[in-house]
Amino acid sequence: MKIVKMTQHSTTVKLILGILIASCVFTSAANAQPIFVGKVTLPYEVHWNHAVLPAGEYFIRMDSKGAHAVLRSTSTDKLAYTAVPTIGDGEKGAAFLTVTMRGNERRVRSLNLPETAQSLIFEPLTKTEREMLATTGQIDAVPVATARK
Repeated sequence: MKIVKMTQHSTTVKLILGILIASCVFTSAANAQPIFVGKVTLPYEVHWNHAVLPAGEYFIRMDSKGAHAVLRSTSTDKLAYTAVPTIGDGEKGAAFLTVTMRGNERRVRSLNLPETAQSLIFEPLTKTEREMLATTGQIDAVPVATARK
């Protein structure tokens, strides 16, 4: 009889402990600060991974390194999510999106974040592509305004 009571008591303690741990995890995740918040004005329609974004203003938010970016239109509040980027070395200067032309389609290839000395690569450029696009003028750097901490 005592064994049953201890098992029930043990199960109740484990359940309460599990609820407390989950509560702490969710509370800390809710209070976490994003690693990047910025705003960009796209002068033309772009393809960013699977999303097609019309020209306009967008907020960009990333909650952690190695996570997808969340894009929110300032005019419609529609959301789009990028694929998880590869992290590369950033370039000095200002934050910007690298946009390339492929046929009639503009594609976001990377997001340069000089404050963190990183570049978030969504579609990598080969060395040959980079050279060809630069000589033909089919590569743009679209400025991104970043939120200062």
